[in-house]
Amino acid sequence: MSIYLDHNAGAPLRAEAAAAISRLLQDAGGNPSSVHRAGQRSRRMLEVARAQVAAIIRAETRQVVFTSGGTESNNLAIFGAITAASRRRKIISSTIEHSSILAPLVELERRGFEIVRVAPDSDGRIDPARVIAALDSETALVTLGLANSEVGTIQNLAPLASACRESGALFHVDAAQAVGRIPVDVNALACDLMTLSGHKLGAPAGIGALYIRDYAKFAPTIFGGPHENGMRAGTPNLLGAVAFGAAAEAAMNVMSAESDRISSLASSLLARLRAAISGLRLNGPLVGRLPNTINLTFPGVFGESMLIALDLEGVEVSMGSACAAGAVELSHVLRAMGRSVADARSSLRISLGWSNTVEEIDAVAEIVPAVWRRVAAAEPLSEVSAR
Repeated sequence: MSIYLDHNAGAPLRAEAAAAISRLLQDAGGNPSSVHRAGQRSRRMLEVARAQVAAIIRAETRQVVFTSGGTESNNLAIFGAITAASRRRKIISSTIEHSSILAPLVELERRGFEIVRVAPDSDGRIDPARVIAALDSETALVTLGLANSEVGTIQNLAPLASACRESGALFHVDAAQAVGRIPVDVNALACDLMTLSGHKLGAPAGIGALYIRDYAKFAPTIFGGPHENGMRAGTPNLLGAVAFGAAAEAAMNVMSAESDRISSLASSLLARLRAAISGLRLNGPLVGRLPNTINLTFPGVFGESMLIALDLEGVEVSMGSACAAGAVELSHVLRAMGRSVADARSSLRISLGWSNTVEEIDAVAEIVPAVWRRVAAAEPLSEVSAR
């Protein structure tokens, strides 16, 4: 038995994406930049995929630039914005962003840029008023995530667009976790830039996109050819783009029903786990959270011990943190939300998705409490509490 509950890290391949890949492989395809018949056939497939991806965020087709994934899209947004605004040396973000935003900002800080990092409240919410208060004529970019990947908190970003525009700053939204799970409209957000990631939707890893608003003051960072409307040189990943387009269309077509179904499964699981585990704590708001995401602090256990024990039972979840060389890196999101080191070390992220069934969630509701009891008995409470 294997129950995959780590959709925020990457969703399983959707059948529609697999079918699109199969059709392209059978067609053989050509380079979309070539003028011969095979090249133009590939070009049409690329543009159909671009339109499918644009539709899920209500953008115009020409505004979507394909990239290698969410990390490249975030880097392109940040470095493209500061390159175009060469005299502005200030960027506003938050302390709970994805590493593909945090790391570029650390590098820019090393180069002498001023980085303002707004802290969240205890539920992971960023106050728009604090972002607006930090804006001035030196600000090149505001870059924030629409939904947090670890705790699922959905941010209220709509008030920021007009303030950014008045100050002359570009407004970038990292929507990699939100798109396909909740309705996302670039026109309602009025952002200049938006990051999307294919494998969060059920496409393969290695494909993403950046929405660029018409007339946004923005510069490419990769040079070599006129591909992607001059914004990203290099022969596009046609296979990935076609799969991304198919996954985006499939997700859009079932979003309302799928969101309700997944929300019902997640709510049922949370209620059953709370009833079975005394002292279990939800990280993030009960309302205003991605319907698929449950981040929990388990009392009296190490999160990594739970993670390993659950994996042995066939339940695949995440700590929402990185493990390297046997050392656990504590969640910067939970720490920024005010959680203690001990609580952060005892937390797991459960993220549901399109592939999960009622039967799987019923099984998980029984497995997790049993594993917790076993792990808690094996780990002395004093040791866990003293971390």
